[in-house]
Amino acid sequence: MPLFVFLILGILQLGLMHQARLLTKYAAYKAVRAGALNSAKVDAMEKAALAVLLPMLSVSSKGSGDMKLAHIPPVGSAAEFRAKWREASKNKILAEGSPLKHVEVTICGPTRSDVGGSGPELDFDDPRNTAPTGWRESHRTKLRVQVTFNYRMIIPFADWVIYQAARGRELRKELRMYSKPRDPDQARYTPGPSESLLEQAAAQKVYIAPIRATYTMRMQSNFFLNRAALPGSNECVFPFAYPAP
Repeated sequence: MPLFVFLILGILQLGLMHQARLLTKYAAYKAVRAGALNSAKVDAMEKAALAVLLPMLSVSSKGSGDMKLAHIPPVGSAAEFRAKWREASKNKILAEGSPLKHVEVTICGPTRSDVGGSGPELDFDDPRNTAPTGWRESHRTKLRVQVTFNYRMIIPFADWVIYQAARGRELRKELRMYSKPRDPDQARYTPGPSESLLEQAAAQKVYIAPIRATYTMRMQSNFFLNRAALPGSNECVFPFAYPAP
């Protein structure tokens, strides 16, 4: 019986996650476009992505006991969109001081080493930057970003199961169809530094599934390196790695 219940609830939750995945890809396009027009400012890119993902953002509901439930307010009208945007524009999932965001934008490139000693400003339309002799140098004016949508799963029971299964943890025997469990030492899960915030949210019964998408676009405004500094290294999960020359 528990397995059958999970099957029904899991289908609902996975369907919502698939919809979130499609919107995340479009949000990545809107984010990189905002960055291309606004000198690669991360704040502008996150707001652009957040506006796209607004229909999938959930808010906390009143639950029974210590159970935290959530629902997705509709955005079918301009008034509903404005009302939800006023709350979501803070870009915070938890209100207890956690830095976990609904949407995070990471600049994959160019990095500071890619642009070299170009001074405080890099012209996007300088022929020396847009049409150099080598293909690698042409990427100096190509903005590459990764959008991470920290999607909060809202279907009770299925959210917990999917969260634990995604981390390779052992589930109850009712959900394993009586298969032999692994050795306890092998079943132990140690979160990495990047997942510590997700673990903190899970401790509050808020289960997050990070959904990532990437997009690339040629810059249509200058890089102002003294105002919006580029990253020193590529920290994207999908790194846009290029072969060594």
